[in-house]
Amino acid sequence: MNPKETVKKGYDALSMLYRQDDASPDQYKLWTEKLISLLPSSPTHILDIGCGCGVPVSRDLVAAGYAVTGIDISEKQIERAKILVPEGRFFCQDITSDTQLSASGAITEQGQLDAIVALYVLFHMPLDEQAVLMRRMAGWLKEGGYCLMTVGIKPWELEGEEAGWLGSDESVKMWWLQTSIDQYRTWAKEAGFEVIEDVHTADLVGGSEGHQLLLLRKPYRSCVAT
Repeated sequence: MNPKETVKKGYDALSMLYRQDDASPDQYKLWTEKLISLLPSSPTHILDIGCGCGVPVSRDLVAAGYAVTGIDISEKQIERAKILVPEGRFFCQDITSDTQLSASGAITEQGQLDAIVALYVLFHMPLDEQAVLMRRMAGWLKEGGYCLMTVGIKPWELEGEEAGWLGSDESVKMWWLQTSIDQYRTWAKEAGFEVIEDVHTADLVGGSEGHQLLLLRKPYRSCVAT
């Protein structure tokens, strides 16, 4: 099975097990509050990549008065997001597909977004697509915009597929792949980002060494050395 299809079907099956309707993990609250403290007042447009069911990130950003667009590959997750966060715009898409993005109008032009959130999503993609997506995110942001993402710390030599994730039925599978934190830092800089924060964060569901939280900023052109 295609890795992305594994992820799609996995979250379709595990949606409620992974995240309840009223979930509010402390880590997410701290991260969204940090982002909100940096953003201008509305109108502010934020893209939530791998938004899941919209809880808690899209929900909390909408509550703060921002216009939020969420994209996720799981139909079940998006169905829930539309119910749980009716003020947001949600699309079931592959964020790496130009065809799907163009058809939906989820992202209509370069430099239109004030912030992008990509928590626990890059490692559900092949490595070459992770690098490309980081460059594209920089293009979607306005100058001075922020990107908040979690990435891996240690590289995995083999693709990680797990059956029965989170105690689910063994027929349900999930897939991950990541490289080193040094490589993610390099990709971020090559994309044109400056690193504002770079801190370790524990794995919310256990079972790994955790992840690295990167808070990135797209500098104004006048601030970029020539």
